Amino acid sequence: MNRGIEESLLIIRSETGNEHEKTTFALTEVEARLLFETLQNKRKEVIDEDLDNMLT
Repeated sequence: MNRGIEESLLIIRSETGNEHEKTTFALTEVEARLLFETLQNKRKEVIDEDLDNMLT
């Protein structure tokens, strides 16, 4: 049974020198799906661009 995304958290960790920061965002199901799709599409673009550069 597929209920969809019940809870999604985006956790961003950053490190500058000795300082560590963690920011957490709660995402709605729609936001989580859009973020995932956007990241997947961007990843594909980067891979395609890298392949094009290797072949030229």
